[in-house]
Amino acid sequence: MSTSQISKIRIKLLLATFMLLATVSASASKLPHYIFILPDGYRGWIQVIFDSPGSAPLKLEHDNAVLEIDDSGVFRLPIIGHVFVGSHDEFFYEHIDANGKKSRVPVPANFVCPDSSGMDNCYDSKGDVSDGFTVGRATRGKPSDGTPGNSWWLFVGPPELRKKMAKPIHRNPDPKWPYQVDVPEDDPIPGRIK
Repeated sequence: MSTSQISKIRIKLLLATFMLLATVSASASKLPHYIFILPDGYRGWIQVIFDSPGSAPLKLEHDNAVLEIDDSGVFRLPIIGHVFVGSHDEFFYEHIDANGKKSRVPVPANFVCPDSSGMDNCYDSKGDVSDGFTVGRATRGKPSDGTPGNSWWLFVGPPELRKKMAKPIHRNPDPKWPYQVDVPEDDPIPGRIK
């Protein structure tokens, strides 16, 4: 099989996955969104790397994308990043009892910002700092080196810790083009805070 045939197959698979996520089943009462399953008590940055070759297949639960985060805080997805307009993400801790039984416990509401699915950016209304942002690269702490993918960063933790860990937003100084500038040196370190 040629490289172009593999690329075409990959594109078709990504489009099929995207369409599946974008479609709401007739029985679903909510819009599709992300469901984060975190280790019990997790506090720290999460880096979701979209369009990451070789990552595990996407898990779906009632048309929602399930992201099972481990203590590293890094999660790779084979799909292109998507914002589900109008939906709200869900965040759970995975609690394991003394008998080894797993259960989901909602993360405290003020530990996360589920208001805008796929963005998680409601910490600072002035727009000077952020506890959730996206960058057009998969690499952390350095400019894109050609590694496929792009990253979504978000912080999980109590408000005082979110404020302390928020990252500055760098903007183009030209007021005519006030877009956000990617500064890799300001990338957070993903993972559980000890």
